[in-house]
Amino acid sequence: MIPSLTCEKVPALERSAGRVLVIDSEALVRWSLSAGLRQAGYTTETASTAEDALRLARVEPHFDAVLFDSRLPDCNPSILLRRLRAIAPDCRFLMMTTEGHDVPRAPYDVAIVRKPFDLPDVIRQVDAQVTRAARHDTIPRMPR
Repeated sequence: MIPSLTCEKVPALERSAGRVLVIDSEALVRWSLSAGLRQAGYTTETASTAEDALRLARVEPHFDAVLFDSRLPDCNPSILLRRLRAIAPDCRFLMMTTEGHDVPRAPYDVAIVRKPFDLPDVIRQVDAQVTRAARHDTIPRMPR
């Protein structure tokens, strides 16, 4: 049985929320994040590899946010982040890392999402990042 795509705990947005790319090697993680984000009003794409993510990131309009796993089997997260930033410099990034594992060294403008995650909390974090970008708040960027 396929679970329902609606969840009372997922915050509903009253506007078009934007585009989010979800990158994770685990199909269930990609599905659950994508379904929750779509329910909250986001348009989503998913990728299981860095190569697929980079291909999707080149499509215009660029993503407003990228939610990516820190432990992709085919790529170092710092390299992936640098390549994604080169494609879409105004995009916001959220890195997922498993609770109990060391957080890979990430630039200070990358939000950290701990696994196991609470879906409504992840959606709020994505929304905060996208809203900040939409308001054109300036945050210091790491040099490329």
